[in-house]
Amino acid sequence: MYYRVIPFERTFDTYGLIYKSTEKSNLVIKKGQLVTIWFKNTQTIWIVLSEASVENLDYDISDIKEIIWVLSDFIFLDKNALEIIDFIATHYITPIHNALSLYFPKNLLEKIKKDTFHKITAKDYEYIQDISLKLSQKQEEVFQSILTDEKKIWKFLLYGITGSGKTEIYMKLIEKNLREGRQSLLLIPEIILTSQIGGRIKEVFWEKVLLLHSWVSQAKRTQYWMDIKSGNAKIIVGTRSSLFYPYKDLSLIIMDEEHDPSYISDNAPRYHSLDVAEYITKLSGATLLLWSWTPRVTTMYRALKWEFEILQLLEKYS
Repeated sequence: MYYRVIPFERTFDTYGLIYKSTEKSNLVIKKGQLVTIWFKNTQTIWIVLSEASVENLDYDISDIKEIIWVLSDFIFLDKNALEIIDFIATHYITPIHNALSLYFPKNLLEKIKKDTFHKITAKDYEYIQDISLKLSQKQEEVFQSILTDEKKIWKFLLYGITGSGKTEIYMKLIEKNLREGRQSLLLIPEIILTSQIGGRIKEVFWEKVLLLHSWVSQAKRTQYWMDIKSGNAKIIVGTRSSLFYPYKDLSLIIMDEEHDPSYISDNAPRYHSLDVAEYITKLSGATLLLWSWTPRVTTMYRALKWEFEILQLLEKYS
């Protein structure tokens, strides 16, 4: 069997390399596992992206090297995460190791290289599952429209004024997901807003709401990585980087202030959070909700073409 494996650091190839596993090696290899290979006369750790076809290669397949060893039975990234990495590398024309780096905090990579990753265990999370929150008539209409979605688009643009009570709708949607044992992600553009809305969400659902932003330490990111992958962490509030965690069952993405330019990454790999969020919903079937009082022209245009269902919230919430 032949596999395309991708590095954590820059190499001469932009899309990974092909390695093989023979019957003699007796290795059971799965996508998303870490493997040890020979590269430039050094044993290095790479991740398995996919099985590979060797029919149209422009070199002799006998030159393909063997995978030495499977580092662990643990599946670090599932099929959806690997497809997102592939999407970012091809859609934004960036070396694939740049896209892979989004999913691996530096502290996590250090633990993998030191073989101490297995010592990390997922924490247990408890949430208040009955928030007893009353919605206004208009809020309830918006909430029910998202739940039912007769057009089966499952992507919404909520167009509303400041103070209209959008956060209450967010919390009701999160509560529904929580009752079903599923994960929710609330994207916020700025760290200050993350603290404000994150604090509000914490007051309602208790302290076990994860806040992910640039001020979170590398060690905490590694712990959160495991908590999210296990599915124990159900409610995540964060900036654009929080899209790149190994969610087990993510069924709701809310993108607050979707017009904000901080959703665009100006550093390699460059990407737009909305593109990534849409791709995640395409793969997972999750619901995507955008909110803005001043939507981007492109977003509104797409909504008018029924790529998003437009919902309105134009009255103050009391």
